[in-house]
Amino acid sequence: MNSKAAHYIGAALLAGSVLVPAAAFASTAANTNISNTVTVNFDDASGNAQTAVTSSVSFSVNLVASAPILSAPADVNPATENTAYNLVYTVTGTANGLDTYNISNASVDTNMDGAPAFAGDVSIVLGGTTVAADITAGATSFTVPFDGTDDSIVNGIAVGDTIVLDPTGTGEVATVTAIDESTGAATNTATITVSAALVGSFTAAQIIGQQDTATVEVTTDTVTTPPSGTHNVTVTYTSAADAGVTAADSVLFTVSRTALTVTKYVRNVTTPNTDGLGTSITFDGNDYYDSGVNGAPAETMEYLVVIENPPTYAQADNIVVSDPVPLFTTYVANSIQMDVNGGGVTAYADTADNGDAAETDGTTIYVYAGAGGDDTAAGLGNGTGGSLAGGETASVVFQVTID
Repeated sequence: MNSKAAHYIGAALLAGSVLVPAAAFASTAANTNISNTVTVNFDDASGNAQTAVTSSVSFSVNLVASAPILSAPADVNPATENTAYNLVYTVTGTANGLDTYNISNASVDTNMDGAPAFAGDVSIVLGGTTVAADITAGATSFTVPFDGTDDSIVNGIAVGDTIVLDPTGTGEVATVTAIDESTGAATNTATITVSAALVGSFTAAQIIGQQDTATVEVTTDTVTTPPSGTHNVTVTYTSAADAGVTAADSVLFTVSRTALTVTKYVRNVTTPNTDGLGTSITFDGNDYYDSGVNGAPAETMEYLVVIENPPTYAQADNIVVSDPVPLFTTYVANSIQMDVNGGGVTAYADTADNGDAAETDGTTIYVYAGAGGDDTAAGLGNGTGGSLAGGETASVVFQVTID
């Protein structure tokens, strides 16, 4: 199962998301310049008003790192050995400004020969700002603090970006269509325009975080002892501004080994063997043997091929049986049959590409064994094999006569 701390931020926004919140969320955007001017008025000795004396000082607001909100990719079960899987994370910023989150990966491995290999994104950059003045429902534009640079990018948020207003609360998603910073020097604010009217209302000082995706590729290792093992992968996003601020998610990969056992038997149809030679098996009311069977010229022999997927093993797909007709024998027309997991024996025509699960030219038998196999693809032997889940069996029979 996933090991996740769920933090829901709106009915339709990030269901299943995880968050390791900061102690408190900043309320003024980073890089906001806050200036204060003092004015001193005075008169001279005769009571005449003199020119006021002023003095100003300003400071800039710092970035307060905050853990992003992560979506939670589903556990992978079953996973197959030596296979790459992509964990796609939707990541939402909750900081008051631009921050980079470095991505690290770790795994706890059980009954696996080694840890998985990791690739994909190693970091994600998310912008952030805050609401400068109350926003009413239905608005398509709103003001945010000016970041000091008129470049049509506000604290890393640019046209085309997805943003989330109040990401740890209402969590309304919007797409940025325009940014106007031309009034920044005069009003110390910028204007963001979004593609659709906002549903909610937002008060000044609420966080606006950028939302983007990051992909971590996980390539499984091999199972030590069949049938299965696990990689419990933890992906951690760490703030570059404050290494103590992180968000993490765990995904459990249950890796199953796929393995089939195939055993071939034969019986004499014309003169049945009754002396119990070799290992025997009964199928469809007939006894077959893996050795000791004999026959005379012109007698009919029937082969039984038993394909088994062991219990608890991973599903096997595209199972194709190819069996050459032995030298000194002649294939018996339309004798191919198959049973899938005890579901009943089905007979197949020899015709190629006719939509059933078998075909032959009389020299090689092709059976697309398991559930869902068919010979529709053009050309002998080019059909699509069927599937067998763990614990399932396919039994194939066909006949030849001895020359």
